[in-house]
Amino acid sequence: MPVEPDAAINAKLQEDAELMSELAHFVRASGYRCDSISALHPGADAHAFTLACNRSAYRYAIEGKDGRWSVTVE
Repeated sequence: MPVEPDAAINAKLQEDAELMSELAHFVRASGYRCDSISALHPGADAHAFTLACNRSAYRYAIEGKDGRWSVTVE
């Protein structure tokens, strides 16, 4: 998954390319667009993230609960 050169990614998450790729995969598997990562930030709990894609044209809230991930458009 391409990360945009000026992407705003949380410092702890920058080093986890696998997680970034998985989160983008969950977004695409849910029927949404994410061709490149513009921003990634942790959410309120350990299994929540905010992901922006395609030059921040799309923003998603991703939450993991009971081993399943849900994606909602912000």
